[in-house]
Amino acid sequence: MSITVLVLVIIEIIMLIGIPVAAVLLLKRKWGLPLSIAIAGAVTFIGSQVLHIPANFLLASVFDMQAQPLIVQAVILGLSAGIFEEVARYIVYRFWQKDVRNWQEATSFGLGHGAVEAILIGLIVALTLVNMVVIANADDPAALGLPEGALAQVQEFWSMPHYTPALAVFERIMAMVLHISLATMVALCFSKHTIWPLFAAIVWHAFANAVAVTVAQTWGNVASEGALAVIALFSVGLLWLIRKALPEAE
Repeated sequence: MSITVLVLVIIEIIMLIGIPVAAVLLLKRKWGLPLSIAIAGAVTFIGSQVLHIPANFLLASVFDMQAQPLIVQAVILGLSAGIFEEVARYIVYRFWQKDVRNWQEATSFGLGHGAVEAILIGLIVALTLVNMVVIANADDPAALGLPEGALAQVQEFWSMPHYTPALAVFERIMAMVLHISLATMVALCFSKHTIWPLFAAIVWHAFANAVAVTVAQTWGNVASEGALAVIALFSVGLLWLIRKALPEAE
């Protein structure tokens, strides 16, 4: 067990949970918006995954994903994420959060969506770390009845590059920026009384996911985070343009 990796992963967990919570609270304080808007965004993400995750298993079976070229896998999974998450946003805006119509509210809603995803990933990383520590400190790890290849994964975990936890945190921050831009994009459907922003959000979401997966599998995680940074910059640009199209909070 590497003490350095242990400390870095603990810091990663703290940041994956702490940064989203701090961002939501700071935005609430800055704009005086009810916390319920960000919470609604969080519930929207969780609700979308109830259907999204089973759908991905179904897609993997129907399209025999392992036999498909990487780009095909990336496009299919990207579209799956875009469709389920953006349609979920639209449904919640339409039937539940009927008052979320201005730029500030949509931003808070999108931040809640991205924040809960980061927090859940942080909890998963925490659970993984506990398991890795237990296995590493077992007198005979082979006697734990682990699946084939598990011990190799444990060794890989403790020998990970020291920058890996930082990349994971950076990825979540970029993802939150993306979700904020997507949430404001879908909100345009209601201020402009048109459906095209929903389709635009699905395409942008799918493109971002497909690029991240393709680059990660082809050139590695560092290149993938660089691609996500570029996507996040474009998302900030979209956010600025959308701000001009959506009404401002009173």
